[in-house]
Amino acid sequence: MSLSFQNRIMLFYSSLFIGVQVLTLLAIYWVCRDSIIQQIGQNLLYAEHIFNRQLSEHGDRMAAEARILVADFGFRSAVSDSDQETVVSALENLSYRIHAQRGFYINLQGKIIADTAGRYQDQPFLYPDAMTTAEAQGQSVLFGILDGELCEWVTVPVLAPLPIGWVSFAIPVDHGLVNSFKHLSALPPDISLLEQSGDSIQILTSSLDRPSPAFFMHEFFRLPLSDFQRPRLVATADTDLLVLIRPLAAANARQQLSAVLQIDLALAMQPYALLAYAILGLSIFALAAVLAGGYLLAKNIAEPVRRLAGATQRIRDGFIDAPLPIMHDDELGRLAETFNFASRMAAEMSDLKAQDLLRRELVATVSHDLRTPLTSLHGYLETMQMHAGPAPDAERERYLAIAIRQSEKVGRLAQELFELAKLECQATPLQIENFNLMELVQDVVQKYQMAASKRGVVLQAKLDSQLPLISADIALIERVLTNLIDNALKHTPAGGLVRIDCLLSAQRVRVVIKDSGVGIAPEFLPKLFTRESLLSRPAGANGGGLGLQIVAKIVALHGGGIQVQSTLGQGAKFSFDLAVAT
Repeated sequence: MSLSFQNRIMLFYSSLFIGVQVLTLLAIYWVCRDSIIQQIGQNLLYAEHIFNRQLSEHGDRMAAEARILVADFGFRSAVSDSDQETVVSALENLSYRIHAQRGFYINLQGKIIADTAGRYQDQPFLYPDAMTTAEAQGQSVLFGILDGELCEWVTVPVLAPLPIGWVSFAIPVDHGLVNSFKHLSALPPDISLLEQSGDSIQILTSSLDRPSPAFFMHEFFRLPLSDFQRPRLVATADTDLLVLIRPLAAANARQQLSAVLQIDLALAMQPYALLAYAILGLSIFALAAVLAGGYLLAKNIAEPVRRLAGATQRIRDGFIDAPLPIMHDDELGRLAETFNFASRMAAEMSDLKAQDLLRRELVATVSHDLRTPLTSLHGYLETMQMHAGPAPDAERERYLAIAIRQSEKVGRLAQELFELAKLECQATPLQIENFNLMELVQDVVQKYQMAASKRGVVLQAKLDSQLPLISADIALIERVLTNLIDNALKHTPAGGLVRIDCLLSAQRVRVVIKDSGVGIAPEFLPKLFTRESLLSRPAGANGGGLGLQIVAKIVALHGGGIQVQSTLGQGAKFSFDLAVAT
């Protein structure tokens, strides 16, 4: 059967377009697939980096906690005196705080002297390499097995000042840890921690639903681990996986511990399914448009040929086809992107202005409070220079004592500025714990009893053993009490009284520190705890200082408030409240 000229043109044109379109779609598919795989691989590398950093930071935090323990004089004394009960108690307390499964103390011969579980007492330490690394580097964070469970072993030396032993803590690396990391990424990988021993695999923990050792051995570990230094595409019977394998720093060189990060390619490409359907729909639409265009083109080409003999009149009349629409690029996307960029720039400028304002306020505060001691220090040093010749010892000692007091004042101010800056930017997170406030108050009062006696001031504390525990950062609350009691003693003359009371009120414990000192002028009370108090008070006035700002900031971080009542010449009363432990 012969085809007409118009049909042959349409068939040729349509076949050519369909062939080109199919080749184009295949090329687009493979290019997009490779690009998506590369992107997923980069996400997998980033996830591996985050995983390593999370483990490293966790280990460093645990090592820091352990170093605090071994730096404690009481702990070192207990170790030196072979007070095993005290050593075990200290290890148990720290193990509870850092969620460690076990805590050990090891002597210089590598023998376990104290074990919080009592199972390995008087036995050689499981991982001597960890002690060697800790002695060389100051700490070691390695991975090893304890009672069939993967643990992060944190080991630090006990120095006095030379090493007299080591403490080591085993923190479990469990299913909850890998699951918590899995949800940190928008494209979460599955993580499995494995131990390889010869031709067998033991799964220590995994975020997979039903992990199988045979699956890992057959699919991954039949290849050398060097093949998985970069993300590798592995085709399994069920799906394609993008896999990255990294060895873990093992506490025992004979152990082979590995972290396997894998992403199911089918699941990872699901977000791109909508794009694939859109491309397919556009292709079908383009095919229909081209078929219609091919039909019209073939018709427009063939019709003049068919009517060549008798169509001269129509050609002379100027038969012209309707023009095809021309598609232009849409500029709205770039316009929105530019607007968003301008918005981000405006936000950054606002942040920069706020930071600049804070910087100027800080410079003003520093210059104001450093001016007086530095001027005094400079004056007395110049006086000593002018009397460089022989001078009475008493006069020279007096000048030196004044200069030293002024330099100490500058040092204290610099330390207070540093502490206030840390509190304002929240660089140090609160270490919330439940503790007995009465014991803390008693400790601080005892610390200041001698200073109070020298000043001739009576320092009293009303202690109520029935008060409940409070929930707060004990170090910061001690700083609050220290600052307020120190201020009260400084401004209370001989024969005066400083009293500390603790009262329970509506699930809050209110601490009141009252003195019979010189008091505070009424004009300073409204802004006593702000920087304006520093900048507005005259020299020598009893206004607020950095210590009171630090106190107010600490109380505010604990969700409380601080109040002051004072009558000039009759003393002052400071009070703040803390939350009761639940």
